[in-house]
Amino acid sequence: MSEKYVKGRVSIVTPVYNGEAFLSGFLESIRAQTYRNLELILVDDGSSDQTVAVARRWKEKLEEEGIIIRIVEAPHRNASSAMGYGLPFVSGEYLCWPDSDDILKETSIEERVEFLDRHPEYHCVRSLSWYFDPRSGERTVADEKRGDLKKEDLFWDILEGRTFVCCGCYMLRSRDFFEIYPDGRIPVYPVGQNFQMLLPFMYRYKCPTIEKELYGVAVRRGSHSRQILTREETEEKYRAYERLVDEIADICQIEDPDSRRRIERWKMRRRMQLAYQYKDFGKAVQVWKNLARSGDGQLFIDSLRFLRRWLAETKLACAIHTVRNHEKHLKIVFRELEWRFYKMRKRRKLQGQPTIIASNCVGTMIYYDMGIPWTTPTINLMIPMPDFIKFVRNLRWYMEQELCFLEEPGALEYPVARLGDIRIYFVHYESAEEAAEKWNVRKKRIDWDNLFIMGCEKDGCTYETLREFDCLSYDHKVIFTKTDYAEFRSAFYIEGFEECQELGTITNFKNQFRKRRYLDDFDYISFLNDKDWKKNYKRGICE
Repeated sequence: MSEKYVKGRVSIVTPVYNGEAFLSGFLESIRAQTYRNLELILVDDGSSDQTVAVARRWKEKLEEEGIIIRIVEAPHRNASSAMGYGLPFVSGEYLCWPDSDDILKETSIEERVEFLDRHPEYHCVRSLSWYFDPRSGERTVADEKRGDLKKEDLFWDILEGRTFVCCGCYMLRSRDFFEIYPDGRIPVYPVGQNFQMLLPFMYRYKCPTIEKELYGVAVRRGSHSRQILTREETEEKYRAYERLVDEIADICQIEDPDSRRRIERWKMRRRMQLAYQYKDFGKAVQVWKNLARSGDGQLFIDSLRFLRRWLAETKLACAIHTVRNHEKHLKIVFRELEWRFYKMRKRRKLQGQPTIIASNCVGTMIYYDMGIPWTTPTINLMIPMPDFIKFVRNLRWYMEQELCFLEEPGALEYPVARLGDIRIYFVHYESAEEAAEKWNVRKKRIDWDNLFIMGCEKDGCTYETLREFDCLSYDHKVIFTKTDYAEFRSAFYIEGFEECQELGTITNFKNQFRKRRYLDDFDYISFLNDKDWKKNYKRGICE
């Protein structure tokens, strides 16, 4: 712990503007905290009412409770500017920045500090909030999504509005925060301070959630965040957010093309929302085209919304009737469009040319998705799992053997061959000649330095087969299973086949609105790019 940051102290930095009517409620909630090692830095943003006088009256009360309080008077500009006047005074190990019209539950600070003390591996933590009417005290509807509370990588979720940015819910380690902003000055924009405070931090660090409501948000008419704006003011606000996010991307040193494109799509979706809000459908169509070119997976949902609003606003009853009659067809069209964009985005992320040795058509479907050359002989065929284990254990030897096609009893519709002591079922070939030709051509394309092994819990796979697969001496291997086997590091559990005797066909599509297969539950792009794969292995019995 640096001498600058006092161990155990929590610094609370709060900007306030014209808060005479509500500041006392916030300060009372600070005084009521069960955690006492507090430092409150209250920054007046050039108020024109008696805000400073109210703060000074409370100063003595808080100091009697052992709470350090500093009142900083700044020229009026905005909340992010005011934060820049208060942050340089921070001396606590921990930092939070609640709004001046909200309240903290009595244990709000204590529970978050205790979590960070117990978990030194985390650099921040957040809690939940509740929303209330300050006049009646009654709860109101939240205006932010909570999102997936088990998720800890929150940068994109915060930026794209899938989880909350509620400022008083977050607590950061001060030392880590000031590594991002050494002088305590955050980017100044007229759109609040939370993106500046949170996004660079969340880009670097994971943030767990204490699933308790420890912070109360006052839904107050006329507050800065709920003012009714003119169209010109709203458009300027949107432009300010875009400039801010560009600056944050520079602070985070986001340079990879995929992330930059994602930020640009975020901007375009917001522009489409703005066009919807002001019924500017010409602009909405132009943004829609730009999103289509960018391969945005959210496009089909936005398109449906646009179509419905356009029909409603133009009151084309006949067209509405037609759309309703063809709603099923339209959903199919948009489903196919979204599916194409989904695969297109995946193709862009694939690095290199993998050789996938698969026990069945799972590998084939990945090659189809990516539109890349087949650098493996295991295309459009099936090898029983016990034979597949033998096959990959001695792959070079088997590649030197000749296929011997068999006359199977029962007259199968596809050729079956013996390769050494294993059988191969060429289920998608019409003749032995075709199967042999394709096999011999493709086996010459194998990249022996870039092998990826894929199996499935089917076709004769037993628990012992799973064990043998897990012990194969390959760095990149995965076996898809119908059960969650924690003991096997290479097993990937596919949900939906628990009641079946073996894993079903995972290249089939699920019955859902978006076109997805069971296979798509597995991030095979990261697997093939070898990103985070070894790190995410479960500990297996062969280690």
